[in-house]
Amino acid sequence: IFIVGLILLGLFFLVLFLVVFYKRGSRNLQRNLFKVDKELKKSKDEAYLLAKYIAAGTLIAVFLVFTGLIIALIEFLFGHITSTNIPDFFTTLTGGSITLIIGLILLLFDGLIYSMIFIWENGHNWVIESILLYNERVESKYDFSSKQKITGKIFFGIIVLELIGVVFGVVWAIIESITSDWGSAFRTYPIGIQTSFYGIFAALFFGTLVFAMFFYKRGNNLIMTSLFVQYHPKKSEKENLSAKVITVGILFAITLIVVGLIIWIVTLIISATSTGGGDNLFIWLAGLSNGLALLAYSALIGTFTVLGLLFSYFLHNGYYFTLEKILILEEKIDTGLDEGKAKAIEKKEKKKKEKRKKKTK
Repeated sequence: IFIVGLILLGLFFLVLFLVVFYKRGSRNLQRNLFKVDKELKKSKDEAYLLAKYIAAGTLIAVFLVFTGLIIALIEFLFGHITSTNIPDFFTTLTGGSITLIIGLILLLFDGLIYSMIFIWENGHNWVIESILLYNERVESKYDFSSKQKITGKIFFGIIVLELIGVVFGVVWAIIESITSDWGSAFRTYPIGIQTSFYGIFAALFFGTLVFAMFFYKRGNNLIMTSLFVQYHPKKSEKENLSAKVITVGILFAITLIVVGLIIWIVTLIISATSTGGGDNLFIWLAGLSNGLALLAYSALIGTFTVLGLLFSYFLHNGYYFTLEKILILEEKIDTGLDEGKAKAIEKKEKKKKEKRKKKTK
């Protein structure tokens, strides 16, 4: 009777504690979990929808990582406590131990759910607002048509895909350097570890997209400027044939230098890493591992994409821009020579005056 009364006393004190702190605790949880209840004012921004989905994918990937780690921890603990499976393990426990373990597991997942809700309600909007605020600082100097904007977005998407290929190529190459048969080794991992790895890869993917979204407007403006903007020089002399010849020569020399430098770097990389086949690029690419091949293809395609945009920019603007600079430089040289000549004449006049003064004395 004494023990029963003691248990009932403890239960009623526990109920009293829960009743007293129920309202206060629920209010605090709601206040902490749902701080951000305002709608984003910038939902009309063209980058809003992309930022919204990418931020959601990033947070889901982070949740997946932590969920996998918790599952892996539970699997690790049960695997070291007993060699039997989980249902058989529970049959060996007393009622109190079962209640304690189930309570701890529920408390752990409850905390995980609360943290997920908190991060979702606060982190989701924080990521979106950060992306939109950073893009808001970028102002376009030119008015582009809708077709030009679509073209800019397509090129930006291609560059983002190439960036993703580079990132995953690096990760894949690192994994292949650790183990040659990653697939077989991965399938032997516990479910929790596999889930965490899936979350890490997803977080890496969406993290790259978040990074790219910070340069959404800036990148689109640069691409559209390179493709569609024609530079109009303030100074140009149609009859200045020498300046035109010098301009063409400079641009041609710069082109040769850049192309030669790229070929030299690629040849150097092939020579340093090739095990056979000489300096043949395609044989070298075929001999790479999957991760290095993905990295190499993404880097090469990205390089040619950027070079194509630069070529388009210089095709539209390089000639007149360089011509204007050469004309300005030519004008400065002429002015400098005239000033130097005037100073030399002035010095001669001073010397003549000094000689005359000496003669008169």
